[in-house]
Amino acid sequence: MKQLLFPLFLLGLSSLVWAESPATVEKAREALQDAAIDQETDFTKAYEAAEAAGVGEPDLLESKVLHLLRRGDLEAVMTLVPAMEEHAENFRVGEDGFFTDLTQVLGLIENLKALIARQNEDWEAFERHVKEGFWKAPNLSQAFGMAELISETRADQALKKAMAELKIPMDMTIASVDGSTTTLAELSEGQKAILVDFWASWCGPCIALMPELKNKSEVLPSQGVPVAGMNTDRIDPLVKARKVQEEHGMDMPWLIEPEASPFSRALMVDSIPRMVLISPEGGVLFNGHPMDPELAATLKSIGVTL
Repeated sequence: MKQLLFPLFLLGLSSLVWAESPATVEKAREALQDAAIDQETDFTKAYEAAEAAGVGEPDLLESKVLHLLRRGDLEAVMTLVPAMEEHAENFRVGEDGFFTDLTQVLGLIENLKALIARQNEDWEAFERHVKEGFWKAPNLSQAFGMAELISETRADQALKKAMAELKIPMDMTIASVDGSTTTLAELSEGQKAILVDFWASWCGPCIALMPELKNKSEVLPSQGVPVAGMNTDRIDPLVKARKVQEEHGMDMPWLIEPEASPFSRALMVDSIPRMVLISPEGGVLFNGHPMDPELAATLKSIGVTL
């Protein structure tokens, strides 16, 4: 036993010799705080230096959260929620920290949880966390645009409810830029569904997504989902639709929505670009933005790969 005491004593002495002084640790922490605020400073380098100096986990985490928030990387911040809950009470607040008090820290966590719940379509949790987040940190709720997200969420829910009960008039005559007429019933006959893209010549995002639309028209028809473009211009739609078709080489049914916009009104198309996946019976399978991941998921559910 006596033989073991001497090495253990040396080990303890060694740890005292190599431990950073409180002043050094504090200097590293302050440098990390500065790096979290200053986007031109190498945050990773400052973080590694602070970690090596022995800066505590709450300080490291708090700085990382602020750094990511200032960069607008909410996805990364949301992954830190469990760690934030664990260390929230040890965050520095007031003059020494980034947050005014613990309540604001908890409000941030609630707002982040609301965003996570919205991603998961857990509307009960979304409502609960939004309320808690606003009560604890109304300024952060405003910064996250929670009022707009609530409005969007309610509109999305209303849209999905309406679409679940809607039947599209598949036999309505629709003009094409080539001078012929057709119907959605004809285009979708014997197919799994038909994908209709609503666009207009004045819509910059619509034009920017023409390559994506063209790609879909090349990939999906062979899998039982024909693709059609539906122009919604109110003035000279035929001329404008033909011009865009020629400029982008759109080799697919290129349609002009009938007067009074019956499809747009029925499908509640209040913004474009909008893509709608319709079953041969007229049921709405998807109604949303062309790049919404839900479109790929819906296509997958009917055996189609985007």
